[in-house]
Amino acid sequence: MGGMAGDRVQRIEATGLTRSRMDAALAAVRRVMPPTPLVESASLSDLLGRPVWLKLESVTPIRAFKVRGAVAKAAEMEEEGLEGGLVTASAGNHGLAVAFAGRRLGRSATVFAPEKANPVKVAAMRAQGAEVVLGGSTFHDLAAKAYAFADATGARWVHPFDDPTVIAGASTVGREIVDALPDVEQVVVPIGGGGLASGVAAALAVGAPSARLVGVQMDGADAMIRSLAQGRVVALDRVNTIADGLAPGTVSERTLGIVGASAEVVVRLADDDLFPAMRLLLERERVLAEPSAAASVAALLSGEVRGTGPVVAVITGANVTMAHLARVMETPLPAGIA
Repeated sequence: MGGMAGDRVQRIEATGLTRSRMDAALAAVRRVMPPTPLVESASLSDLLGRPVWLKLESVTPIRAFKVRGAVAKAAEMEEEGLEGGLVTASAGNHGLAVAFAGRRLGRSATVFAPEKANPVKVAAMRAQGAEVVLGGSTFHDLAAKAYAFADATGARWVHPFDDPTVIAGASTVGREIVDALPDVEQVVVPIGGGGLASGVAAALAVGAPSARLVGVQMDGADAMIRSLAQGRVVALDRVNTIADGLAPGTVSERTLGIVGASAEVVVRLADDDLFPAMRLLLERERVLAEPSAAASVAALLSGEVRGTGPVVAVITGANVTMAHLARVMETPLPAGIA
């Protein structure tokens, strides 16, 4: 491994994201699900003049990539003999993942979610047996309530992105990409708190050091972009985006450090950029994607992702509301798509 790549691996491992932790996470994920599909998109490949692949996290047991980190964390707790239920703060998919992991282990799961949380995700969490407590609007509000609940009840706090084991679970996405497409040039990943981007970055650093990470954030929830610009963690006072999965409004020292050392660029998008990408995925690829999940394809359509070799867009989840689907069907396909 070259010097620069080796240095990047060492910097990532210094955050707690070690290879042994990533191996353990992969074993935990494999007990729950096989690798998700990696499929080439003919429509996007023709439009962009390069091979474009879609990593379909929309077909996991909870229809979102978040299941990986939650089951990795739960498996670690079991290995360490830790008792108690699980608690988290989440706008939806991470909460659903924690509920899924708790149900598999016979543990209670409590999720503190925003007052205006996606109703599809709230219903899915409750269907998995979680208690969902609505209230608050920022991640800090929800996390404070979750911390207090953990202190009062002995429940185990499962952070959505600032936990090396949760990130190790997310790294299995990147590991599967490298295994299936060794010559991948770029991987485009939506960023909220940065857990998925950090995990993919770690997998690329180890398995495909020449591949480049591209992040995507919404202009109404751009904590990572601002944090990178200022060289410190910036927490937003408010967020404003339909992409609820990308809206924690903050990152962490860990994810900022990994993304800062790994990302070629972080593309900024507006909410309106997401609907043409969702329409293309649904109509041309028959892939259902929630707004957050379509951000990677929207970034490709923006022209801000520059390259010529194989590029993978991670489609992070499919938990979309009917209201968003109705708007998708009223949105024209992107220009250049036949």
